[in-house]
Amino acid sequence: MKIKLSYRISLYVFAILVVGMFVLVYHNLRSHTRLLEEMGLGEAEQLCKAIFTQLHTSMKLGGGREENRAIIERFRGLERVSEIRIIHGPPVDRQYGIEEDESPVDGFERMALRGNYVRRLEKGEHTIARVIMPVFVKKECIQCHNAREGEVNGAISVSVSLEDYEGFIARSSLRFVLMGLGVLGVTSLAVFLALNRRILKPLERLKQGAVHLADGMLEHRVDIKTGDEFEEVGNAFDSMAESLHSVTRKLKSLSERQSRLLEMAPDAIILLDIETRRIIDANPAAEILTGYSRDELLEKTAEDLHPEDKIEQYNSMFRRWVHDGKGYLHDALIKRKDGSMISVEIAAAVVELGDKRYIQEIWRDLSERKGFMAMLKRYVEELEQTVMERTAKLNRSVQELQKAYGKLKSSETRLIQTAKLASLGEMGAGIAHELNSPLAGILSMTEVLMRRIKKDDPNYKLLEKIKDAAVRSKYIILDMLTYARPFKGERSPIYINETIRATLTIFMSELKTSTIDIIENLDPNLPKVNGNKGQLMEVILNIIKNARDAMKGNGKIYISTRTTVCNHREYVVIEIKDTGPGIPDDIKAKIFDPFFTTKEKGGGLNIGLGLSICQSIVREHGGWIEVDSKEGEGTTFRVFLPTTGDEGTNEGRNIKDHP
Repeated sequence: MKIKLSYRISLYVFAILVVGMFVLVYHNLRSHTRLLEEMGLGEAEQLCKAIFTQLHTSMKLGGGREENRAIIERFRGLERVSEIRIIHGPPVDRQYGIEEDESPVDGFERMALRGNYVRRLEKGEHTIARVIMPVFVKKECIQCHNAREGEVNGAISVSVSLEDYEGFIARSSLRFVLMGLGVLGVTSLAVFLALNRRILKPLERLKQGAVHLADGMLEHRVDIKTGDEFEEVGNAFDSMAESLHSVTRKLKSLSERQSRLLEMAPDAIILLDIETRRIIDANPAAEILTGYSRDELLEKTAEDLHPEDKIEQYNSMFRRWVHDGKGYLHDALIKRKDGSMISVEIAAAVVELGDKRYIQEIWRDLSERKGFMAMLKRYVEELEQTVMERTAKLNRSVQELQKAYGKLKSSETRLIQTAKLASLGEMGAGIAHELNSPLAGILSMTEVLMRRIKKDDPNYKLLEKIKDAAVRSKYIILDMLTYARPFKGERSPIYINETIRATLTIFMSELKTSTIDIIENLDPNLPKVNGNKGQLMEVILNIIKNARDAMKGNGKIYISTRTTVCNHREYVVIEIKDTGPGIPDDIKAKIFDPFFTTKEKGGGLNIGLGLSICQSIVREHGGWIEVDSKEGEGTTFRVFLPTTGDEGTNEGRNIKDHP
């Protein structure tokens, strides 16, 4: 018979409390018994000593037998005194004769006359505490008694009734038992209620949670809030349920995906029992390939679908698959329902489902592949013939292309110079020449004045600023003239950062408007490159102008420099990035083509040669240009130029130190 945990624990607790109660009652009774014994015997012993003292004093004062009897009668009148006896020993009997009422009547009194001190409780209607104290002859007693010193002269027996004590102890024990029963009942009830609230209810919630999980209700949560170990167990249960729910969802999703993949797989897939070689599952592609329905396939073995002359080969491969766990069988034949044969390629693997192993075979139809290979072979032959014919024509066209390329290079050189002159015309290149004379005069007069005044004079610093401004203007004019000077093929080691800053200095007013910001991030430790400063300024200017035009005068242009290594050679990289609309994918491959432009043609220099010229210049310098662009995210141009191998700083020249 099953007993509920609450009843079982309550019974255990009740039994423990009952045992504890019995132990306490037993201990209480034992304590009362010892207390009763000690109190009764102590009182009887005190009475014995008091009687002996009174009798001894009376005899010393010469009192006779009558006075002794009076003393004894007085003590007999005391409350709870049951009996007092004076017992004569042999010395007294020899001296005064035997008196029946004072002779020993039982073995305890005779024991006392032999010198033993007797203390005992006698049970009857009420408990009697009896003490028999022997009286020894002392030296001072010899003069009155005919006895030897140390001989037992007699004994005093006192019996005290413990009825009053027993009544008090009985009432006290009753109160103790009643109180214990009350405590037992209250404790049992409290334990039952506590068990029900703190243990049974949480256990019931855990049980219900387990039942719900067993029924598939994985979203059920026990949500126990007791603040103790049950809450921790509840939280762990909820966490387990959540994990189980999550894993179940994933497994369900995975199972659905796998089922869908199997159903949608273009190749035929069958599952075979290794022992019986019977088909136990097949996907829709297997039905289409063989012409059998799924139910018909499940009634067949693997040998039923192979030709008789190929069965031995198949069986040999099957055994190898089982041994190796996987394998392939190329160019196998499968018998279809209509009796025709179809060529397939079989890939097999051993799978374990539960505690059993199966062979999964994947049949790939080779009919289309073989037809395709034949057609491909025919096309290859036709293509080889066509290539031979076209090669002959191409050889004739190469010479014509070489002549055209020479003409194009010549035209491109002229267009580069034309574009330079047009840019300088926009900025007033002629004015630069006219500024050299007054700037030279300003520098000369400034230096004369600086020599005439002391360096601690406040005007000396003003003259230094005038000199620095004049020198800076002088180098701006020199950079403009360098840019405008026709290219004669000369190149020299230069710093790219200087070239970039010269370009920005000359054309800043043209490039930078109130709504375009140019942000520089130039590496100060770049090595030199071997190039023509004017040509490279043209490349940088064209790319920056394209970025400005793409942003329609509103946005940011980021210019940065760095080094990189490509094919074991070091290159300086100029990166120019804008925040414009980007280059559409369909025209990205055409931006370097000559005369290709997205700007409006017909006026100025919008003839579509800017990037084509830039690419030619960079290639002549041994480098290349890369473009990254996404529509709506801007465009990044990267110019790669080989370094000369010289190490040094590239902070730009210091105008104060230049002559």
